[in-house]
Amino acid sequence: MLPCVLLFGAMFNLTLVVAGLKEFIIDELGGTDRHATWFFSIETLAYVVFAPLWGLASDRLGRRKPFVVAGFLVSALIYAAYGQVEAVGPLLALRFVQGATAVMGWSLAMAVVLDHSGRRGRGAYMGLMGASLIFGVALGAPTGGYLTGWLGARAPLQAAAVLFALLAVAALALREAPGLRPHGRIADIGRALAARPRLLMPMLFHFVDRFSVGLFVVVFPLYLDTLGAGPTIRGRYLGLFLLPFALLQFFAGKLAERTGPYPLLITGSLLYGALLAVVGLCDLELLRPVMVTLGVFAALMFPPALLLTAQLSDPLTRGSAMGGFNLAGSLGFAIGPLIGQWAYAARGFGYAFLVCGGLEVLLALAVLPLAWRWARAGPAGG
Repeated sequence: MLPCVLLFGAMFNLTLVVAGLKEFIIDELGGTDRHATWFFSIETLAYVVFAPLWGLASDRLGRRKPFVVAGFLVSALIYAAYGQVEAVGPLLALRFVQGATAVMGWSLAMAVVLDHSGRRGRGAYMGLMGASLIFGVALGAPTGGYLTGWLGARAPLQAAAVLFALLAVAALALREAPGLRPHGRIADIGRALAARPRLLMPMLFHFVDRFSVGLFVVVFPLYLDTLGAGPTIRGRYLGLFLLPFALLQFFAGKLAERTGPYPLLITGSLLYGALLAVVGLCDLELLRPVMVTLGVFAALMFPPALLLTAQLSDPLTRGSAMGGFNLAGSLGFAIGPLIGQWAYAARGFGYAFLVCGGLEVLLALAVLPLAWRWARAGPAGG
C-alpha cells in the first residue's frame, strides 16, 4: 500500500504546478509560451533518458528503496530551489535534473509494487497502482490552481517541495522484496531481458497509449474552444473522462487477472481507439456520454499492460523492465503533442483524432494473432 501512496504523491506533484505556469514562467520570469511548454518537455526527456538507467542500477544493486528515497529527496531540494530562480535558463536546467531524480523515485516505486505482487492478487495490485497514478494526476492540477490564486505563482512549487520531502521520509519505511539480490554484471541483466522479448508488447501498448494522451491533451482543449467551451467547461469534460478512468482501475486489474491480460488489453484498445477516432465529429452535447465511455474503455488498458510486465519480467530484473516500460510511455507522451499539432494544422481536428484513435486500433489488430497465441501458451516463456 505504501508504494501506491508514494506514486499518488509523485503524480500529484507532477500536475500541481500546471495551473501557475503562466504566472510563474511568463509573468514573473519574463518567459514565453514556448518556455512554459519546454518546462514539461524537458522533464519528459529526462524520463526517457534516465528511467531505464535507474532500473538497471537498482537491479544491479539488488535494492529499490535507496533510489526511491534519494529520488524524492533530491526532487524536494530542486523544487525548493525553483522558488529562488529568477531566470528561465537556470529554471529549465534544474527541471532536467529534477525530472531525472523524480523518475528515479516513482519508476522504482512501481518496481517495488511488482516485486511484492505474487501470482495471486497481482491484478488487484496493478489496478491499485494505476488508480494511484491517475488520481494523483487528476487532483494535482485543480489543487495547484487554488494555491496559485490564493498564495501566488510560486506556492505550488513550495508545496511540491514539502510533499516530496514527506514522500522521501515515508519511503524509508519501504520493504525490499525477500527474493531480490544483486546482479554482478550489467551483461547478465541484458541477457535476462533479451531472453524475454514478450516484454516488448506491453511497452509498445504503453507507448501508443501515452502517445494518444499526449496528442489528446494538446488537441482536445483547442477543439472544445472551437465549440465555444470556456475553461470551466473544458475542465468539466476532462473530469468526465478522468473520473471513470481512475475509479475503474482496480476492477480492471481484477478482471485482467481473471481473464488474462491479453483479451482486456486488445478489447480495450480496439474500443477506445474506435471511439477516440470520432471525437472530432461530436458536438458538446454528444461529447458528454462519449467522454464518460472513453474513460471506461481507457481503464481497461493500463492495468493489463502492467500485469503483463509483472508476469513476463524476471523478478531480478523488474527494475529494468519497469524502466523500459516507463521509457516507452514517456517517449509516446513526448511525441504525441508534436504529431497532434501537425495533424490538426494540416487537416483539422477530425483528422487529428482519427490519427490518434486509428493508431490504437491498428496496433491492437496487428498484434491480435500473436496475443492469441501467447494467451493460449500462458505467461511462461520469453
